[in-house]
Amino acid sequence: MPLPGSGSISLNQIHIEAGGSSGSQASMNDSDIRAMIGKGSGAQNSFNEYYSVSAAAPSATYKGRTATTSNGFAAGYVSLSSGTKIVVVTLQNPGYVNSYINLGSSAMTKAADQGGHSLVYYLETSASGSQYISGNGGSGRNVAHIWEITGYTSSTPYATANSINANNYSGFTHSISVSTQYNGVTIGSGLTEDTIPVNGVTVSNADQLLQIDLESATNHYSWKDEGTSSGSRSYTANQTTPGNNGNNSGTLHHLAVAHWK
Repeated sequence: MPLPGSGSISLNQIHIEAGGSSGSQASMNDSDIRAMIGKGSGAQNSFNEYYSVSAAAPSATYKGRTATTSNGFAAGYVSLSSGTKIVVVTLQNPGYVNSYINLGSSAMTKAADQGGHSLVYYLETSASGSQYISGNGGSGRNVAHIWEITGYTSSTPYATANSINANNYSGFTHSISVSTQYNGVTIGSGLTEDTIPVNGVTVSNADQLLQIDLESATNHYSWKDEGTSSGSRSYTANQTTPGNNGNNSGTLHHLAVAHWK
């Protein structure tokens, strides 16, 4: 569990959180202790830098996507792993706005929402095997990307953010920043104009990026960033060249992100 967020904190508490035995010898320069806040050998560190710190290093695994070019939500099945985990669904929906997603019979919690068009949902669950994802919203094209997070300390996101750019056709880029913890994991959702070449979006600091162009109209993408630093992390989505609807009335970058530790 995380170290205390305020008040007194001892070296022994820090050492236990790092995986050491209570009462065993330790120093602030030990590699396992420094690793919890990303400090190098011999670097100055203080006890208050360990407030609320956890040794956990969550990881995210992509499980697949559901998609539709018909009106309505991109409902479909996903195969989940055994054991307790956080299931994260990112939705990119250029048509009617979305307001809910269910995993089986369980309502998922909305973490981040950019105008009902790019969203991040999550649910801590032990459900496994084939599970049905349903929801509302969607006119023409929408895509849901599904992830699993394991090794986390808290199922509740540490921080979230959402943003939209003012004019997609002045540089074709847009950035979003979110507060992060050391060795945390960020899941992002993005929606923009379709691209030339197909699937031509890049996202800075992304360890894995999944995307699909639909109907020569919109690009739907989702990414993860593991092993983050402590502080603030920026993600810049770049669209090299907009596609068939490349004009000021086309789809702007809709970005939504959530960060877990």
